[in-house]
Amino acid sequence: MTKLYSNPWKNKVGVKSELKYFVRNKFYKWLLRKYCKRCKTVIDIACGPGQFMKTAASLGFKAYGVDADERYKAKNVIIGDLWKVKGKYDVVFNNMIIEHMNDQEKFIKKMSQLSNNIVITISAYASKSFWNVPDHVKPVTKISVRWLFRRCGFRTLLSMHIPFYQAVVVVSKKVTDKDKDWESKKIRKGFW
Repeated sequence: MTKLYSNPWKNKVGVKSELKYFVRNKFYKWLLRKYCKRCKTVIDIACGPGQFMKTAASLGFKAYGVDADERYKAKNVIIGDLWKVKGKYDVVFNNMIIEHMNDQEKFIKKMSQLSNNIVITISAYASKSFWNVPDHVKPVTKISVRWLFRRCGFRTLLSMHIPFYQAVVVVSKKVTDKDKDWESKKIRKGFW
């Protein structure tokens, strides 16, 4: 069998790391089943060891990743600069990346270029421990991520805090002409 991703827990042992892996895996499956029913391809931005890719592949998705770190080189992983990645994918996933970006709107626009449909963003929320990571440059909130996605042509399907993960997740869908028509009718009726 061809290696699609590296083993995220190869050097980690113990109940805590296994529990984190299990919980994340269940959560990823729930997100994919609920919001990506008609999707076939996913790309994980800054995929690292590939946990999301492995989960998506186990559900029948064609899973790809991109990472700058040579350690994560594998068959379906593009090693290199995110800004040079081309192609279209049904789902674009990024986990704990946006808070590292100086220009978060540019990052979301890149996600839009890669996405045919859905973008899933998981981000560390601004807490005291947020600044313990030296390269966290811009904290985000559930509202700020939703606002950024809206500015870049997306509609929010899910926006929630994940306490066990100390994060916020936002699932967004590209706005189509049909969606724009629906929103304008909604505004006229006063339900916005």
